[in-house]
Amino acid sequence: MASSRHETGISRPLACRESGAHSGAQGEAMSRFDSILLPLDGSTQAAKGVGCAMWLAETLGATLHVLHATAQALPAREALERLRVERGEQPAVIVHQLAGNAAAAVVEAITAYDVDLVVMSAGGESASAGLALHDRLGTVARAVIEQCPVPVLLLPLHYREALPWTSMLAAASGEVAADQALEAAAQLAAALGLRVTVVHSEDGTLAAYADTMHHEYPRRIEEMVERGLAGCATEECRCVEQALLRRGDPATVLLEQVAQRASSVLALGWHGAFEAGRALVLKRLLEQAACALLLVRGADGSGARLMVGGEINE
Repeated sequence: MASSRHETGISRPLACRESGAHSGAQGEAMSRFDSILLPLDGSTQAAKGVGCAMWLAETLGATLHVLHATAQALPAREALERLRVERGEQPAVIVHQLAGNAAAAVVEAITAYDVDLVVMSAGGESASAGLALHDRLGTVARAVIEQCPVPVLLLPLHYREALPWTSMLAAASGEVAADQALEAAAQLAAALGLRVTVVHSEDGTLAAYADTMHHEYPRRIEEMVERGLAGCATEECRCVEQALLRRGDPATVLLEQVAQRASSVLALGWHGAFEAGRALVLKRLLEQAACALLLVRGADGSGARLMVGGEINE
């Protein structure tokens, strides 16, 4: 009987073979995350992102931009206190108080402050007030992840802070958005000195192709990983230490792997459409995940399913 799961280990940086990724500085990975944006509204839910954002800024040597959409600006120190930000010894914290729509202010700030990463909670004032959130995502957070041109580190409602981070998990699917998420995960992991495990889940097809599971799948998953790391420097590629193939529902597999590996972050790509019937895996993760979600929005129509067995020659 064919095993219900299979894994393949990666012993070297796949995208760094010969003419693969950019070589970069040998022995040292440069951080690509110099500017971090933290949107806050003064609520306890939004403030869940403060500790993570402060730790990232300090560890990466990045500037932390704290953004508050408000009609009444306060002195910087008072504003930070109201937003529940304890500045401490972190010198590179800049507070921006802007009038207008909160989501629009976030998107505009990304360009204005050359932001590389957005850190925010999935819920703000509404969640803090005990109001039910549609699909566990507030209106501002939804608008941001649907429009944001840079990676968003989204903290679900059940997020449990555990700093410093210890490892990352990246979801592979064969889609361009997933490739982009793996690239972002490897770049961030390299800057933080972490390891990345890549997981691909296949629902209901592995048992029918025993040979495929042991021969074709490992090779094709390696190709997926190489494609995702094609834009990474050598040291960034080396952060990816293992690729796993698991059979089952993608969201279930990812949640199980996060729990088994105590992963600090789960990176995944998505297509930016959150309406009914779309982004089902992301919605499930927002409902149940307790770790941070590194979201990378890909272009529509970039999907490409991993084919198996006889499908390959059809």
